[in-house]
Amino acid sequence: MICIDRRLGSFSSQRLTSVSYSKIPNASARRKLILSCLLVACTFLWLTEVGQAQYRTSIQGTVTDSSGAVVSGATVTLTNNETNQTLQATTTDAGVYVFNALLPSTYTITVEKPGFQKKVLDHVQVIAEQANAVNVELAVGEASQTVTVSGTTLPAIDTETGMISGTVTTQQVQNMPSFGRDVFQLAQLAPGAFGDGSQGAGGGTNNLPGNTGPGGSGSNSGIFQTENKVQVIANGSPLEANNITLDGVSINSITWAGAAVITPNEESVKEMKIVTNDYDAENGRFGGAQMQVISKNGTNNWHGSAFFRLNRPGLNAYQTWNGPFSYFTPTNTTASERGLQRDTGRFNTWGGSVGGPIIKNKLFGFFSIERLTNGSTATATGWYTTPQFNSSSRPGSVANQFLTYPGEGASFSSILPATCAGIGLSEGVNCRTIPGQGLDVGSPLTSPLGTLDPSFGGFGSPGIGGGLDGVADIFEVNTVNPTNNVNTQYNGRVDWNVTSRDLIAGSIYWVPLSTTNYNGPVRAANLWNHTQTNNAFTALWNHTFSPSLLNELRFNAAGWRWNEI
Repeated sequence: MICIDRRLGSFSSQRLTSVSYSKIPNASARRKLILSCLLVACTFLWLTEVGQAQYRTSIQGTVTDSSGAVVSGATVTLTNNETNQTLQATTTDAGVYVFNALLPSTYTITVEKPGFQKKVLDHVQVIAEQANAVNVELAVGEASQTVTVSGTTLPAIDTETGMISGTVTTQQVQNMPSFGRDVFQLAQLAPGAFGDGSQGAGGGTNNLPGNTGPGGSGSNSGIFQTENKVQVIANGSPLEANNITLDGVSINSITWAGAAVITPNEESVKEMKIVTNDYDAENGRFGGAQMQVISKNGTNNWHGSAFFRLNRPGLNAYQTWNGPFSYFTPTNTTASERGLQRDTGRFNTWGGSVGGPIIKNKLFGFFSIERLTNGSTATATGWYTTPQFNSSSRPGSVANQFLTYPGEGASFSSILPATCAGIGLSEGVNCRTIPGQGLDVGSPLTSPLGTLDPSFGGFGSPGIGGGLDGVADIFEVNTVNPTNNVNTQYNGRVDWNVTSRDLIAGSIYWVPLSTTNYNGPVRAANLWNHTQTNNAFTALWNHTFSPSLLNELRFNAAGWRWNEI
């Protein structure tokens, strides 16, 4: 057993038998040594487990002859067709072989034994994130003879586990529609999963009954939703019971159960596996769907993608109906007269990916990016105080402090016609219409500061201060609220086959977001800037001692944060 000795402030590896416990100078140092040894001991307890993170696929099987008798001592060679990584194993006395900690990929399996023809299974497609059974039958003959079986796939029924699951491949991700490019919407394709996939009236995800919290991705957020609560249930379990992982890292929100803090872009997804029932004990703390996303890795061949989408108001048609309170007559000619609306969103979405060998057969890299820039404008109507009213408040008053605050005036495009009767006031009594400017509803008090308005008559009889002075105090205006979003998702991954027994890999998702708009009443004082960052990253080192003995060291983290200052 190896123990870590940190007494000198540095890490050194020593055999436990070479450390004399009684010679450690003080109790604190002894405790540190014990804790270090326990930590490493716990690490070694993981040795017999299948590798975690994104290397959780395994291939195992039995080699037999044509009579069904097991073949022991056969050499089994596994080659990853994407990276050319080669692993070897020897069948046991029971004729069994196993390869652990594999990437989801296609493989070539070669089986050799003197006295038998060499058997080659080419392009073996495996199920990601689980054990796969590939049994091989050898024919008696010369070793120089080779039997090649091409296009081998696993049985349609999973014979190695009792799990009910489905896998969404990269081809399906690229070719099947998903609103907002949200890959989680495809989870409803798995057996035992349910989600109607419909969109709400505003264009975002139509949440299922009983949903609490943020819900699914919105019409303007897509993959940039801060917390994306996937609207898919498994066999009747609640949404909050779903578990979502990305390259083995849990990306569940700590605030809203069942919501993901990272929604990976489609260019970066290699496979997504959804397990809906009878999953392994490692997922036992979640009772719903297990959504396991695996990011793309680089291969020995360079490959990439690119896309661009734009949305402009001029490309969008007007709606033919705008609700029960709009009016339409054949004589009306303009869209505004007909009360019609159209999508005023103005945004661009672009992205792409590139992956390939940094050092052929050894070091591979992959990078993807997706960016959404949205410059949309929201129009509305509202009542505001006029600039004349804001400037008429008495110096030293509380009202003066508020009304002269920088940016307090409304940001508007036009003044709407209004009358005193329209807001329940009496013309010439407590209100006067000022055409083109608004309504005069009073004037500043002439009584001392801090005293009541003598003209105030209680509820239903508002005061007019010093009387009607012919100056417009309030007006109804058309407001314009421009919103600018700049959202980007960066994804990178590196896989390094250091030796035939050592693999080092790492992946990262980094998602900086920025939004600027008027938050609340449309006036300069309410100009708001929101910035946030979502991220998930993992790093691991797999070392294979033998086909049945594997150790993994892994670091990972996921979360989000924002700045509201």
